Amino acid sequence: MDLFHFDWKTVPFRMIAFVIAFSLHEWAHAFVAWKLGDNTAKDEGRLTINPIPHIDPFGLILILFGPFGWAKPVPINPLHFRGNKRLGIVYVSAAGPLINLVLSILFAIVYIVVGHAGVLDGMSEKWADAIELTLRYCVIINTALFVFNLLPIAPLDGYKILRFLSPRRWDRFFYNLELYGPWILLLLIFIPGVSATIFGIPMGFIIMWVQEIAIKIVTLFV
Repeated sequence: MDLFHFDWKTVPFRMIAFVIAFSLHEWAHAFVAWKLGDNTAKDEGRLTINPIPHIDPFGLILILFGPFGWAKPVPINPLHFRGNKRLGIVYVSAAGPLINLVLSILFAIVYIVVGHAGVLDGMSEKWADAIELTLRYCVIINTALFVFNLLPIAPLDGYKILRFLSPRRWDRFFYNLELYGPWILLLLIFIPGVSATIFGIPMGFIIMWVQEIAIKIVTLFV
């Protein structure tokens, strides 16, 4: 399955997987911020796995035609964090990609268990294919969001993690970098072939790693 190749037949399964992935991603940001003492996201209705408050219309449309899309950023106020504010931002930023990695592993486990148990054998070919494609896209899109969001480019989570783990004396450098980050990101996404090269290779390795973990977990109980 090629995430970088558009096919109208895969749109419903791609959409289901993406909605699950970004809803849990944004919820994780909001949950960690809330646990650290910041109620900003909670007060704006973002502490939920309901996808509707998280939807960015343009980001949702983009996932129909390619591997990339996004949700509305979760609002946070680090001044409300208990303890080290910079580490708080790191924790909140890391929560989203990490839950996508966890979801990727969980869906890989479900995919393997469903195949091993023959759950789809008694279903019609149409429904069996739909369930299989949805599970596969859940693995791939969660892996893609894990890789994509950890890129050290503003305004992605990876950039925030790198910035706030770095010494304060580098803040001016990162501030200047933020001005160009969104443009760099758009170029990486929309230049033909660049997205597949930059994201496809690490995604391939991580998907293989996720599958190995899932197989090991499943074999412990089968």
